Amino acid sequence: MSERQGQPEESAFNELFIQSVDETITGILGKTVSNAFTNYVRKRFGVEIDAIPERPETLFSALHDSLGAGGDRVGKYIVRKLYQKAGIEFQDGDSRPLADYVQQLKRRLTDAKYH
Repeated sequence: MSERQGQPEESAFNELFIQSVDETITGILGKTVSNAFTNYVRKRFGVEIDAIPERPETLFSALHDSLGAGGDRVGKYIVRKLYQKAGIEFQDGDSRPLADYVQQLKRRLTDAKYH
């Protein structure tokens, strides 16, 4: 993955997350809906897709707002895909928000690079 702003580990994580979002939404709902969703997030929440890794709660809120319970399932698929890309098993045994799982993985991957 590319190195940006002197933080290659965080940059790599961000790219994995964005890929997971795009691949999951496109795979489930199609490219047209994926593009429409990206525009919705930009207009409604003021967040560009490349900023989503810094605000995962916005992504999951937008999915829920636009798709209801189906959006919650899409969000879980995104998190599963992200963990799969990172080579780590996703285990969701509690009712934590999905954004917490994303932040936990981000910390795990970026901290692991320093130890």
